Amino acid sequence: MTPQELHEIVDQRLSDPSVLGRLVSNLRSSDDTQQRHNDIRTFVVRWQDCGDFWRCTVTDAENPARRLAQVDLHENSTVRADVFEPCRVTVSPEEGFLCVTRYRVG
Repeated sequence: MTPQELHEIVDQRLSDPSVLGRLVSNLRSSDDTQQRHNDIRTFVVRWQDCGDFWRCTVTDAENPARRLAQVDLHENSTVRADVFEPCRVTVSPEEGFLCVTRYRVG
């Protein structure tokens, strides 16, 4: 997806008061990540080829030890997602993107 298309996905839910922020990345590529957050945090997306699966790790830009999510995409279309804060992970193989939506607590 183009940077503009990714940016449009980021903006889709930000008016929802329960949404704290969103980030979107092309699958298997860290080259273009779009994000917007209603707090001061930003995140780094790293994709790693692990042989029979790809791993995406999303970490806090200021504190890389603080992970937001880890998503494994296996060759057989299995997806495993571990999240460490209230959020939703969307993987769209058809459109080729990963989206993480962060939610407010309480």
